[in-house]
Amino acid sequence: MTMESQRLGNVVEAVKAAKRAGRMYEAEQLLKAEIEEQERQSRAAGWGVAPWYYEQLAIVYAKQGKTMQELEVLERYARQTKAPGVGPAKLAERLQKVRKKLGRS
Repeated sequence: MTMESQRLGNVVEAVKAAKRAGRMYEAEQLLKAEIEEQERQSRAAGWGVAPWYYEQLAIVYAKQGKTMQELEVLERYARQTKAPGVGPAKLAERLQKVRKKLGRS
């Protein structure tokens, strides 16, 4: 296991633990920091960002009724180079639902 994959595993576990404990502010801060790191690495290495962090932050905002912040994080993800997988399509669908909810289709 590389140091980076270990670091990412620690972030994921910390986010999950914070969410389970209802510490949404802590989860939000961890996710925002990791999104910054994902984007920094993406720019430096030319690879795509992982969708999980954006999706989880959108979920945190949705659970708090922060629809505008949910929209912002989904739009931020939409602007990024994406890692391969099903995540991009799933988040694009979620973005459309939030836009529709806000009357911004």
